[in-house]
Amino acid sequence: MDLAVNKLRILRGVRGRIMAAIMSGIIPRGGAFAVGAADYDLLPRAEAFIRSMNPAFRFGFPFLLFYIQIAAIFRYGRPLTKCSEEKASSFLKRFETSRFFYKRMIILALKMITFISFYDIDENAALIGYHHLQHVKRDTRRANER
Repeated sequence: MDLAVNKLRILRGVRGRIMAAIMSGIIPRGGAFAVGAADYDLLPRAEAFIRSMNPAFRFGFPFLLFYIQIAAIFRYGRPLTKCSEEKASSFLKRFETSRFFYKRMIILALKMITFISFYDIDENAALIGYHHLQHVKRDTRRANER
């Protein structure tokens, strides 16, 4: 087990497994890229991002995870962590087009956390043509030219 996982406070245990299933559903293997969220340990990055948010969000986040875990039971007869990656992905896509505003906001927040964690890895950022701190290097060159 990774040492970083032992330091998790918000995403440890069941909550970590739920978040990992959500991340795998949002970025499945073989989707737009060959790699998916399941190929990386994104929980420490997600934890750091969640900790940086408003305390009210941090307090409510575990409830949001359990809501999604339980909601999958009504759709597939099993919790989200027991569903396949394809079923988890289709379940989460339903949130995007839901007529209920709160479901659309839940998936928006989860996608934001997942994408920031996934594209924080340099090799994944390069897949979409982004290079970390490239703008800083450009500004440094301009300052040196003066």
